[in-house]
Amino acid sequence: MSAEISIIIPVYNGSDFLRDAIDSAIAQTYSQSEIIVVNDGSTDDGATEEIAKSYGTRIRYFAKENGHVASALNYGISKMEGEYFSWLSHDDMYYPDKIALQVRALELLGDQTVVYSDYETLDVDTGVRIEHRLPATKPEQFRWSITVASRIHGCTLLIPRVCFNKCGVFDTTLRTTQDYDMWFRIAEYFQFVHVPGVVVAARIHSGQGTRQLSDIVVRECDTLLAGFVSSLKESELAASSRKLPGGSYGVLAENMQSRGLVKARNTALALGHTRLKDESLSKPIVMRMAVARLSIILSARRLRRLTTRGIRFLLRKVRGNQLGLVVQKRFTAIYRHNVFGSEESRSGMGSSLVQTETIRRELPGLLQSLEVRTMLDAPCGDFNWMQHTSLPVSLYIGADVVDELIAEDIRRYSNAARKFVRMDVIRDRLPASDLVFCRDCLVHLNFDQARGVLRNFQASGAKYLLTTTFPGTQTNVDLGPKDIWRTLNLERPPFNLPPPVRLINENCTEDDGAYADKSLGLWLLRDLKFD
Repeated sequence: MSAEISIIIPVYNGSDFLRDAIDSAIAQTYSQSEIIVVNDGSTDDGATEEIAKSYGTRIRYFAKENGHVASALNYGISKMEGEYFSWLSHDDMYYPDKIALQVRALELLGDQTVVYSDYETLDVDTGVRIEHRLPATKPEQFRWSITVASRIHGCTLLIPRVCFNKCGVFDTTLRTTQDYDMWFRIAEYFQFVHVPGVVVAARIHSGQGTRQLSDIVVRECDTLLAGFVSSLKESELAASSRKLPGGSYGVLAENMQSRGLVKARNTALALGHTRLKDESLSKPIVMRMAVARLSIILSARRLRRLTTRGIRFLLRKVRGNQLGLVVQKRFTAIYRHNVFGSEESRSGMGSSLVQTETIRRELPGLLQSLEVRTMLDAPCGDFNWMQHTSLPVSLYIGADVVDELIAEDIRRYSNAARKFVRMDVIRDRLPASDLVFCRDCLVHLNFDQARGVLRNFQASGAKYLLTTTFPGTQTNVDLGPKDIWRTLNLERPPFNLPPPVRLINENCTEDDGAYADKSLGLWLLRDLKFD
């Protein structure tokens, strides 16, 4: 195969990283390609233009009025002479074999196929690199997969030009979701195939568009995914969820709820209830829809007293035959039966990428400022969001009480700088660390258990504790026998911790913003006093 490839680099005020991007495009081992740089109305006194023009005839350079990323990509598409489109953000870099690897795959897959690959993130502040290897997804499940999770990096794609002829170009009314909108439309007519291999180094830095436009990201994503939910065909629902349409929409409602996407959640619920009327329901589907509906109307205290017959049965599995079931069995049951009902993470809705966006942005800088070298994450859960976090530490230790969860974490994520151990944070002796990270744990324990955990953290010799607290909660309520969650303010009785050294608001959007005060509080463990 000897098709010409058009590498399109849209840029706005990008003098900081543009040269690296162009150099990586020029360095491609596949020689039949053109490089198009589109200056989207930069206002940096010609700095961006000077860099682009310094490459002379090695690139094709165009300048236009500012219209944002989608318009710059469309301008590049209108100028491209190649048969395939490859997007490269000005702050990212291609690996040398990006194009060659994917062209070889297309020789087997055919020229009507879109291919995408793996990537790594590079945190500019800390220098930490993290690989993101994607699971193989069948073409018939692709549109579902990008509806329930945002894992694909747009710069890893190689797209036949005919896709734009058939499906149109990027929607210029979208500021942050123009890429997924485009992939979803193309996937209706063309298959998407994953080609394994890391092909892009994606920078994480403070000037990124998604950070600058954080106020509109959730709103735009909510509207887009509501449209995705409405557009999925019954064949796609069946292939992906293996349920009747009513149950499939229940799964989607849970997913959108966990990500704080109200419009998309309501769209899924409405479609689900319509279809359920025509279906012969099984109890698991009823339970799934009930969980999604009940999660909307939980009280502000969020006491998890789920009362339907099916969910009472599930809670009996969590509690066991006796209310005094040990913590290990309780959380093993929660993990096995996915009691928290999140499609993305069995650790619960709060462990989704959407709900942890602020933490993933703030945590690396905090650890660096505290000079943390060893970090204990207890409990670590299924490592869903932490794998996407650039941790500037020499050693990460993830601990959890669930044996099979830890075994899976070891299999998937363990390396020389990342260890996972089975541990009961209430009773077991904890490994030495500089900082203990304890998110969404104490809220699942009764007062005595929670205080025992805090004492154990203090006895570990760690200097810092970073843990979940809800400053807006005026009175803490002990966990009842039918409850598996409630908010806790650690500055209130019976904990009475001093004001935290630092407080990071998570910007939680769960349950329509009912827990907007959810935060991570930083304490010096030596300052904690217990009766």
